[in-house]
Amino acid sequence: MSDESPNLRLPYILPSQAQKHVTHNEAIRILDGLVQLAVLDRDLASPPDSPGQGDRYVVAAPGSGAWTGHATEIAMWQDGAWAFAVPLEGWLAWIADEAALTVFDGADWVAAAVASVNPVAMVGINTTADASNRLSLKSDASLFDHNGDDHRIKVNKAAASDTVSLLFQTNYSGRAELGTTGNDNLHIKVSADGSTWKTGMVIDHSTAHVGFGTDAPEGPLHILRTGTNPIHERVDSTANGPSLASRKARGTPGSKSAVVSGDVVQAFFGQGHDGSAYVACANLRWVVDGTVSSGVIPTRAEFWTFSTGGSYGERMRITPAGDLGVGITAPTARIHADGPVRVGQYAKASLPSASGSGAGSIVHVTDETGGAVLAFSDGSNWRRVTDRTVVS
Repeated sequence: MSDESPNLRLPYILPSQAQKHVTHNEAIRILDGLVQLAVLDRDLASPPDSPGQGDRYVVAAPGSGAWTGHATEIAMWQDGAWAFAVPLEGWLAWIADEAALTVFDGADWVAAAVASVNPVAMVGINTTADASNRLSLKSDASLFDHNGDDHRIKVNKAAASDTVSLLFQTNYSGRAELGTTGNDNLHIKVSADGSTWKTGMVIDHSTAHVGFGTDAPEGPLHILRTGTNPIHERVDSTANGPSLASRKARGTPGSKSAVVSGDVVQAFFGQGHDGSAYVACANLRWVVDGTVSSGVIPTRAEFWTFSTGGSYGERMRITPAGDLGVGITAPTARIHADGPVRVGQYAKASLPSASGSGAGSIVHVTDETGGAVLAFSDGSNWRRVTDRTVVS
């Protein structure tokens, strides 16, 4: 049998041993040095000048003087001499000058990490956790880092009607909230007092439709207002104003192809509520009209309305050449109306200036000698279209 224990190397009292108290006291001295191990320092490679009885150190490499050959060992000042203990893997030591717990990993003393706190009821970091905030942190910043590639934070709720959110507070009173609150749609809310909340934006979880002012967006972008209108503002040093760009292409998002004649590039629909649902009442749209080539897309503008009888159709268009058709889809003149055209009516005393109106302007003179008559401007005078006589 060995003369000492396998772990702490405590000497055994042997049969018929004389002076048993010496062996016993040696074992007590080793236990006193190693049990509840707390060392003063682990950065010294040579002994301190004036150690105190019972002082303990971890010898820093390479070790010198009385500590030569004892790197990483526990040096204990006992009864005026240094005693050493060779640590085994798993030994724990408190480093007093660092206020740190270390563990011997078989080669060196490293920071001791708690293998698991699973489960633990509460965790408070620089603050005290409570029953509502079981994980609490008080810090200037927090870092959730990756472990090689991605990093995802998961926040789970029990049912769709519950709430999971990120709440922003001022002096512990809510001011903004981001999350799935009350359903599975993403909500962004704000509050002036932490009690009354207003929803600024909603993203529908099933369609990805975005709603401003509405919890149920019916299209990719749905703005519902009950007061002021949305504002689109541009402030710069150019003559350009705010604009809205719409795009149309055939193919797929990853492989676009040219539009063709008849494609609607842009449409603005006006809808009114008939008491049961919203129905279309007007439409302004831009339609490709002709052969498309590089840098050239001939386009016409169409204006559609509902009549009082419920007929919905095109009422006016402007062709790619700039011809205006009213009630006709193929105008053959600059202005082509499918029906009567009425010009302004004037008494002779109130006729506008012929020169100011410009040559070619037409008016209807209601009190001309011989009866009402159409008149045109020659650039200087109004002349009757019947005989070219100047209106008297």
